[in-house]
Amino acid sequence: MTTFDDWQEQRRRTDADAQAAAAATGSGDATLTDLGLGMWLVSVAGTNRGTITQLEVHGEQRYSARLRHFNPGQGVLIGEYWELEKAVAAILAETPKLQGRDPFRQLTNYASRDDMRERAERARLRRRAGRYSA
Repeated sequence: MTTFDDWQEQRRRTDADAQAAAAATGSGDATLTDLGLGMWLVSVAGTNRGTITQLEVHGEQRYSARLRHFNPGQGVLIGEYWELEKAVAAILAETPKLQGRDPFRQLTNYASRDDMRERAERARLRRRAGRYSA
C-alpha cells in the first residue's frame, strides 16, 4: 500500500469477501465481524466461536483459523487456508470445546440486593456489638 486510498479500497474488498464467506457457510446465525488489520471474529448465535487471521507467506495470502480459548491470547489452531470461506467453514464445523458464559450474569446471580443488604446489616451489628459491652 502506498496511499490511504489504496488501503481503503483493499479494506472494502476484504470486507466484501468476508461477508461473502459468512453467507457461503450456509449458517444463517453465523456472523463474521471485521476487527481490522486482517483479523475477523466468527460468532454463532452471539457466542464467539473463533478468530481468523490474515497471513502473508511468500507474497501469498493465507487465513489462519483458531478456535476460542479460555485465555484470550491463545486459541486452538485448526489450520491455515487459502480462502476465507474455507477458514470460516472450518471454524463452524468444529464443535465448541468450551461452553460460552456470560460474566455479567454471573455477577448479578452471585447475590441479590436483599442478600447484600442483609450482609451489610449483619456486619454493622457485629461491629457495634463489641463497642460498649460491660
